[in-house]
Amino acid sequence: MTGVPIRVVIVDDHELFRDGIAALIAHAPGITVVGQAANADDALDVVIRDEPDVVLLDVEMPGARVTATLGRLKRIAPATRVIILTMHRDRILSEELLKAGATAFLTKSTPSTELIAAIRSASIAGGMAPPQKSSSTGELLSAREHEVLRLISHAHSNAEVATTLSISVGTVKRHTNSIYRKLNATSRLDAVRRASLLGIISSQ
Repeated sequence: MTGVPIRVVIVDDHELFRDGIAALIAHAPGITVVGQAANADDALDVVIRDEPDVVLLDVEMPGARVTATLGRLKRIAPATRVIILTMHRDRILSEELLKAGATAFLTKSTPSTELIAAIRSASIAGGMAPPQKSSSTGELLSAREHEVLRLISHAHSNAEVATTLSISVGTVKRHTNSIYRKLNATSRLDAVRRASLLGIISSQ
């Protein structure tokens, strides 16, 4: 990959984890780690100093609550994209942080290839658009949409999904289009990737 590298800052209170992520990124063409921080206050200083394109931000750290830290980061560096990294898969927290301005919400068990892909996606102007919430239940996808997406993630065709769920191919297409709309996805692969990054389905 040519051109200016994507500049990344890692914010986590565990040095071993920071070093591990830095080592991983070192092998990714076109991405470079320009700074690290162990707490919220240091993170703000490092972001001001190093002007990263992307910040990897842990949820549980000494100092301010993550939502407050995210808000301060967005104020001092509005062009910087923030990817949340956490030990816990929490849909309510993910929706709260995405609404507050985070670009993506990943668990620390996310495969390295997906983390690198998320960094590249976030660095693009606009990053990964936050998903739309449904108007009534607060759930991102309906139960049937979850079933359709799960089968799609296992590479089932529309006809195979229809047979498995005892519905028509047209109904499968309607559910698929609804999934695309809610996740702001453009394809099956994109929908599965976004759903995995947001913790809606398990990573394969």
